[in-house]
Amino acid sequence: MYEGRRFLRQNAQVTSEYRDDYQELVDEISELLGAPATLENRDFELIAFGAYDSEGDLDPSALDPVRARSILTRRSTPAVRAWFEGFGITRATGPVHIPRTPEAGVHRGRVCLPVRHRGVALGYVWLLEDEPGPTAEQLDAAMRVTARIGALLADEAQHGADLTRELRAVLTAERGWQRDMAVAELRTALGSRAEGPHTVVCVAPWPSADPDDAPSVRTVPGATALCTLPWGATAVSLALLLRLRSPDVLTPATTAAGRLLERVRDGGAAGRGGPPLAAAGIAAPRTGL
Repeated sequence: MYEGRRFLRQNAQVTSEYRDDYQELVDEISELLGAPATLENRDFELIAFGAYDSEGDLDPSALDPVRARSILTRRSTPAVRAWFEGFGITRATGPVHIPRTPEAGVHRGRVCLPVRHRGVALGYVWLLEDEPGPTAEQLDAAMRVTARIGALLADEAQHGADLTRELRAVLTAERGWQRDMAVAELRTALGSRAEGPHTVVCVAPWPSADPDDAPSVRTVPGATALCTLPWGATAVSLALLLRLRSPDVLTPATTAAGRLLERVRDGGAAGRGGPPLAAAGIAAPRTGL
């Protein structure tokens, strides 16, 4: 058994309640396809990987630089992520074949199995290309397993996603000890997600204060919490706390702002007598909370 499996069990950034379930599903895919698979969330953070079984020495080609870094650091770099996303994996509903590109550190081709739930990409299962490779029937069977992984990821996200109260408390608390306490509560609720660069996206006016009309944080990559807030005398705004890959890369924030504005437009707020125009703002990125 590959020793890194023990490293994962001790260090992976998933809750112990779900960790063994993810591992079992990844092992099931590895067995179906006869090759070790890895599972990453949509932020390219490692969740689980299949064991490497061999009676001889470990084949170095099984751990090209990109794969080795992913296992040892539990994440991929922003450049690697952008390179893989360039093959359309965020939109794909079936296996995506990615060719070997040594200059990018990808010494072996990949097969990416998108993990989706209710149409939303929540992660990716990765396999190294080999000859003759899995059959179409094997890949279909593996995709059925990814559907179960997607349901599990969605369940875990929902389990810890409702941080509306904590975020609203931070944004409405008066400066001083009240603000400090609110930030401390949000930091505790987020756990390890509280670290790293963040920004806040605000859309105002938002057409409805009903929580059921707000988007799910699962549908916005990098989102950790959202809430509605008073806006003027009668209207409300929507605030979204968003993790960034880097303080210098605001693409996730601008994308989220665009999607939220589209939701306002598609909701027909003006047609219901609501505000005729909404605008979005993005806060300056900062590290932590």
